[in-house]
Amino acid sequence: MKLADFSYEEKLWRQGIETVIGVDEVGRGALSGPVVAGAAMLKFKIQNSNDKSNSKFKKILRLGIDDSKRLKSRERVRLVSEIRKYFFTAIGEATVEEINTLGIVGATGRAMRRAIKNFQLLNNFFLLIDGYVVRNLPGGKIRQMGIIKGDRKSVSIAAASIVAKVYRDRLMRRLSRQFPVYKWGLNKGYGTLVHRRALELNGKCQHHRLLYVDGII
Repeated sequence: MKLADFSYEEKLWRQGIETVIGVDEVGRGALSGPVVAGAAMLKFKIQNSNDKSNSKFKKILRLGIDDSKRLKSRERVRLVSEIRKYFFTAIGEATVEEINTLGIVGATGRAMRRAIKNFQLLNNFFLLIDGYVVRNLPGGKIRQMGIIKGDRKSVSIAAASIVAKVYRDRLMRRLSRQFPVYKWGLNKGYGTLVHRRALELNGKCQHHRLLYVDGII
């Protein structure tokens, strides 16, 4: 299995763009809980990824940073601390209320903009985004590229996806203590059989996305 690498980042570095930020979201398809976006930017500059003398670069590639969905929970948790040694990271959320109002596409864009806003004081940066480009970014026109399955191709995007996934999983476990019947600690708000059955028996709560669950109850 081919892991994410720095191929996309390197193309931008060669164009003189020193700062590349990877962006990804998690929780888009869940029945409950917020949608969360992560952003990740290297703490140091790499001029040429073929330079084998760059020890930091080699260490990053050896970590096994990849699409968060292809990693086990314990691997993601382990990687977060490693990622933060080499990347500046940021999180953005869109609440269930915002999902209900804006729809998941609009809410996902809002979560991404909130994550990206943490880097808006930087100059000459470029966004690599998993999937499609984000509209109405803060600070006006920002250069960006949407990459289908980008979390399997770009280390920066994969790092963002892992940080976002671990953050959201922890949040859903905390919510599960308040609403144990839905088993969010196990399903993280996704529509598993157990979660759907709990909805049928107990109805929805304030953390459920209305458009997602109305057809189940």
